[in-house]
Amino acid sequence: MSDRILFALAVVVSLCFGYGHCWEQDLMLNVNVRDDYLVVGALGWFPIPSVYYKVLDYPYAHRYAAIEKDFEEDPGRLLWAVYYPFPRYMYSALVATPDSVYVDGKGDFLSMEGEGDLGMIPPKDLKLPAEGDSLATLSPNSMRRIWRGDAAIAPLSAFDVIVSTLIRVREAYADRWDADRIYLVIDGSFFRQNKFHELHPLIIALKEIGFRYVEVMVNVNKDDDAFRISAMEWAHQEIYRLTGLERPKTNPSDDLRRVETRPGIMEETVREEISKKFSDKFFTESAGRMKDYKAKTSGWVKFLWTKDVKVRGSRSAEDVAEIMRQRSPGLEHIYNKFLKKKPGFEGRVVLRFEIASSGEVLHTAVAYSSTGYKEFDNAVRDYVGQMTFGEVESGNAKVTIPLTFGFSIL
Repeated sequence: MSDRILFALAVVVSLCFGYGHCWEQDLMLNVNVRDDYLVVGALGWFPIPSVYYKVLDYPYAHRYAAIEKDFEEDPGRLLWAVYYPFPRYMYSALVATPDSVYVDGKGDFLSMEGEGDLGMIPPKDLKLPAEGDSLATLSPNSMRRIWRGDAAIAPLSAFDVIVSTLIRVREAYADRWDADRIYLVIDGSFFRQNKFHELHPLIIALKEIGFRYVEVMVNVNKDDDAFRISAMEWAHQEIYRLTGLERPKTNPSDDLRRVETRPGIMEETVREEISKKFSDKFFTESAGRMKDYKAKTSGWVKFLWTKDVKVRGSRSAEDVAEIMRQRSPGLEHIYNKFLKKKPGFEGRVVLRFEIASSGEVLHTAVAYSSTGYKEFDNAVRDYVGQMTFGEVESGNAKVTIPLTFGFSIL
């Protein structure tokens, strides 16, 4: 997770200092394409949850099928949705069209998690629309009546999820001057492994939903600048060939901002030297304090985001997270107690449990742990199992929540 946060920050810094757009009115819309997930960013950060995917083999194409994960290490379960029947949904895997997947009146997909191992079996509860029902697709003004044979159930495309998100973000910020341009930040593996063509459906969809300019950035190691530059140039040529979308045009004011904000090579070198001296000094001092850190450590627990709390059922993630925050001192007490037994351990514990309508916690289990300390994991599980949540009218709620434990040297 920390690597992904650092990568997100690097993208933001690149967009701000490399392209000079850091002002409040800039939308800075971007899609980050990684080897296991996609995510939309806007306004200088990534406020929208990642869309994890599994690559399915179709005749003549791969389909990037969206999967639902309760936490990062979860293998996930395939999502299924209602599509226009074959060959339209196959066509969307090959070429992409916003007119292939059905949405309800609110613009939400008609989708559910699959059944069986990893959700590979279509869910029985996902029903086809009745003949005569009215449904729309992602295309504008596409509401239509459904007749016999007009719908089929197929794996939900991760590209369709991204396209839906982009449509909503652009509608919300249509007044921004850069709402017609987008940055694609693509992992270098798509070029090294000759997989860029698999992104064609997403790229073509960008043209379909109204973008006019695309800027490509390639994520590689610092030592691979030559490869990064050549991959970017090739990608821009391929995108123009496919869609006619061009790179954003630079105007004189952008050049001035770029000169003013981008640090020079000498300045970067000085910053790196200062940073190295500071970090060396910090870790030297910390190492000295570590000798006596049994009595000088303070353990803490944190939740990354409320969106990381997955709740299915009669309660909201916000309500569950609030109760967990209120009870976090008890979790910190448990952690500090075990720190005395095993100094220096830390990590993440992901719990799954069910909350009855009465507020009682049922069926608590450790779904994942990186602490390497089973006794501690079980103590956390037992503590949460004794919590009580507010009473609701009816229905149980299934919860998955990640707890990150760490300590500070005093």
